[in-house]
Amino acid sequence: LGFDVHNIEGPPAAYKIALAEKQGDATSERLTAIGEKSPELKTGERKSERMTFKPKDVGPVTLKVKVTGPNDIAIKREMTFDVLPPAGDIKRTTISSLKEKGGKLTVSSDLVTDLIPSRTRINLSVGPAARLDVPTLLTQLDRYPYGCAEQTVSRALPLVYANAVAAQVGIAEDKALKARVQSAVNRVFEMQDSSGAFGVWGPSDADLWLTAYVTDFLTRAKETGSNVPREGFNRALDRLQNFLSYAEDFEKGGEDRAYAIYVLARNSRAPIGELRYYADTRLERFSTPLAKAQIGAALAMMGDKERAERAFAAAMMAMTDTAQTNGDYRSDYGSTLRDGAALVTLAAENGIAKADTPKLASVIAKAYETRSYTSTQEQAWMLLAAKALNDEVKGTTLSVDGKPVAGPVLRGLTPAQLKNGALTVTNTGDAAVDAVVSVIGAALTPEPAVSKGFKIDRQAYTLDGKKVDLKSLAGGKSDTKQNDRFVLVVKISSDEAGGRVMIVDRLPAGFEIENPRLVESGSIAGIDWLKSSAQPEHTEFRDDRFVAAYNFSSASARSEGDTSSETSGGDAEGGAPAIETPAVPAVDSAAAIKPPALTATVAYIVRAVTPGTFVHPAATVEDMYRPERYARTAAGTLTVGAEEVRP
Repeated sequence: LGFDVHNIEGPPAAYKIALAEKQGDATSERLTAIGEKSPELKTGERKSERMTFKPKDVGPVTLKVKVTGPNDIAIKREMTFDVLPPAGDIKRTTISSLKEKGGKLTVSSDLVTDLIPSRTRINLSVGPAARLDVPTLLTQLDRYPYGCAEQTVSRALPLVYANAVAAQVGIAEDKALKARVQSAVNRVFEMQDSSGAFGVWGPSDADLWLTAYVTDFLTRAKETGSNVPREGFNRALDRLQNFLSYAEDFEKGGEDRAYAIYVLARNSRAPIGELRYYADTRLERFSTPLAKAQIGAALAMMGDKERAERAFAAAMMAMTDTAQTNGDYRSDYGSTLRDGAALVTLAAENGIAKADTPKLASVIAKAYETRSYTSTQEQAWMLLAAKALNDEVKGTTLSVDGKPVAGPVLRGLTPAQLKNGALTVTNTGDAAVDAVVSVIGAALTPEPAVSKGFKIDRQAYTLDGKKVDLKSLAGGKSDTKQNDRFVLVVKISSDEAGGRVMIVDRLPAGFEIENPRLVESGSIAGIDWLKSSAQPEHTEFRDDRFVAAYNFSSASARSEGDTSSETSGGDAEGGAPAIETPAVPAVDSAAAIKPPALTATVAYIVRAVTPGTFVHPAATVEDMYRPERYARTAAGTLTVGAEEVRP
C-alpha cells in the first residue's frame, strides 16, 4: 500500500504513519497492527512511504491508517478491499441411493479440506427429487453476477416458491426472499419498451419469447403477493395479445407464440378459438417439447382437458426426438434438459399426464447428472420441477442425526458446521431414496487453461498498436511499472456460430480500467489501428473485470453494412485482430441452428495503478445457454513496480 504524505503547513518533524487491520463491528472493534513508518518531513515537503500487506483470507478486508505528529495532528482514513479467490466456482457432486429401512449417508468436513472455508458451501439433498439438487441449483443461480432480463428472471423465479419449498421440509421462512423477488420485479421493468415488450439488456431489441418469460415471472410473482405495477404488467399482456393477433402462419417454430398463449391463458386472456386451432391443426409445427406442453397447459387452464392431454402426449414424444440435438443453439434460450424440467412443472401444476411425470423426472435427473455445467434457464426450471415433485411427495421418512424428519431433506451447510462432527442421514422409510451431496467452493490454486467448444487468447498492445510481451496474460510472470498503460485485447474463436456469448476478462488488483467513456461498446474509440466489424450487445466495466456479451444469432450482433464474413483490420503487424462475424440466416424457429464458425475480438485500456504482486486471473468465454461450451486462459502472476514520487 502506498501513502503519499505532503506536509503543507505543519512544523518540521517526524510524522508517524500507523496501519492496522480492523476486525469486528462498531460495538466490538479490534485493530491488529500491520506496520509503521516515521518519515521526517520539512514544511512543504512530500514523501512516499509503502507498507507490504498480505491478506490472510478472501473476502472484504478493512484497514485503518492514522497519521500523527506535533500540535495534535491526527488524520485517520479507513479503506476496504475485496480479496478474491484465484479459483472460484469449483463444483463436486456425489450421488448415492439410501436403502430402505436403515440406509445411511454421512457428510463430513473431509469433503472440503482443499477449499477455502469462507467461500465453500456443502449442499445436501435426500428424497424423490434429490437428484435435481435444489440447494446447489439455488446457489448457482445466486452466484451468476450478470443482470440481463433472462438472468434476472431465472434467479428470481424459483424464489417466488422458495418459502413454500422451505415449509415442505421444515425450514424457517426466509423473510428476505420477498424483497429479492420484488427487486427483480422492479429491475425487469427497467428493460421494458413503450410497446410492452422486454429486451435482453434494456428497452431495445425486444425479444418476444423473452417477453413471455418475463411476463410469466411477473404473473407468478403477482399471484404470490408481490407488488407488480398494473400499467406495465397490462402493457406486457397487451403486447403478447397484439403479437398473436398479427402473427402470420408458420411452417416450423412458433416457440414465442406458444409461450404467449400460455401466459395469456394463465391471466384468463387467451383467445380460445386460436388456441384450439393450434392444437388441432398446427401442433406438429411447434419445434420444441416446451412449446407443445405450453399449448397443453393453456388448454388445461381453459378447461379443455381432452386437447390438453393430446398436446402433452405430443410434447412427451418430442422429448425423445429432440434429445439428439441437445447441444445445438436455440433462440428460445433452451435445451432438452430445460424442456424436460418445464414439462414436469407444467404437468404437475395442471394435473396432466400424471402417469408420465415420474418417468420424465428420472430422465431429466439422469441428464442433469451428466452435465458439469447448466444454464440459468435449466437451473430455474429444474427448481420449479423439484418444487412440483415435492408437492406430491407422500411417505418419505428420514432421520437427521437420529431425529425424525417427514418429507425430503434439503440442507445447506458450511465447513464450520461440520468442524465438530459429521452429519448423518438415515432412511427409515419402506422405499429407497436418492441422496446428493454437492460442494461448491473456491480454492487458492488457480485452475488450468481449458478449451471446450471455444478458444480464447489474450494479448497486450501499446496505445499505438505495438505488441507487448505481457506473459501473465497466458499463465506466466510479468513485471511492469506503475502508470504503464496497455490496450488489452481478448480474442475468441469457435468451430460453430450462434448463441449468446459472454466474455469476461478479470483484472489483477494492480490494474484498473482507464476511463470507460473512451470505450464505445467494447471497441476503442480514437485508436484507428483497432477495427471491429461487430458490436457487443452489452458491456460492463467493473473494478475487477471487463465484460462483453454478444448475440451471434442476431443481425444486431453485426455492424451496419456488414454483410459478409470478411474481416476489417486483421492480424497484420502493429494491429490487433478484428471481429469476424458470419451472416446468420433468419429463421422463425428455435430448432437447431448450425451457422458457420465465428471469431470475435474485444479490447479496452488499463493502467497499472497499485504496486505489488498479484494473481493475474484467467479470462473466460462461455455460451450462456449451452454452458458446456466454454474456454479459460491460464492465470498468471503480475508484479507492478512502484514509481518514485518526486518532491
